[in-house]
Amino acid sequence: MSALCPNIGPRQRQRRLIAGVLFLLVAAGAAAALILSGAPRPWRLLVFLPAWVAALGFYQVSAHTCVALAARGLKNMDAGDEVVTDAGELARMRTQARAVHIRAALTALAAAVLIVILPV
Repeated sequence: MSALCPNIGPRQRQRRLIAGVLFLLVAAGAAAALILSGAPRPWRLLVFLPAWVAALGFYQVSAHTCVALAARGLKNMDAGDEVVTDAGELARMRTQARAVHIRAALTALAAAVLIVILPV
């Protein structure tokens, strides 16, 4: 794996960590509410959305990569948004962002499927 090419600094990572924790709580609460209320199993798939946002937050922290900033060709190392002018750096950031998106989607899908198949 190539070297990490961060586009967010420590404060930006902290913001995403907080968002990840909050949306994890939302996902867990939604899962509990859907299961305990006896909602039909297909409705449990709604857990995918908050689980995806939570996973995005956590994976952005671990990759030091904001997917939204990478898409716009920016980085924020805690001093405000800066345009990334180096084509190689931008390509690495976007590759990391794509990996974050894929990992988050797969994690959220696994969580949603698990909630659906729970026998409760």
